[in-house]
Amino acid sequence: MKRFLSILVAAAMLLTALPASAQSGRVDFNNAPEGEQNVNYKFWVCIIGTAKKAITSVRLDTVASVSKHTYNVGTQTVREVTIDTVGNNSIRIYCMNLNSQQARMRERTRNTRGILESHTGADSSFPTKSFPEGTYSHNVEYQVDKAEDLDTIYDSIMNAILNNRGCVLRIP
Repeated sequence: MKRFLSILVAAAMLLTALPASAQSGRVDFNNAPEGEQNVNYKFWVCIIGTAKKAITSVRLDTVASVSKHTYNVGTQTVREVTIDTVGNNSIRIYCMNLNSQQARMRERTRNTRGILESHTGADSSFPTKSFPEGTYSHNVEYQVDKAEDLDTIYDSIMNAILNNRGCVLRIP
């Protein structure tokens, strides 16, 4: 019994000597340094801005695919990294920039539509997708300011998967 009590007292002293974050088992991402840091757990974590603004994490063994692509939506050029998981979720991280060629084309189309409607009186409008409002509910979406950040994100998650090593990436 004395031995049990001495072990219990030693354990209590050890717990009080540990920092509060180690006792709780919580990781503080609020002070994560900029760039990529390797970690001991099998998660890829991406902090966009600060942890209070946007943070996403993916368990490496649940990633089904990672893709990077560019497409136009109206007058916007969208660059996007999509991370699909084994479950029902997709993570989309995108950057939107005004496409001047598309903007000119849209203005020409608007002028042509006006001429058609003035002569025919018919509504010549056509359906368009409004980004990102037409997306699905199982998507989690984040927006970054620079297209270069998407290359960094893509490289980071691919390296984490291929090396089976978790990391924390912070995009300023």
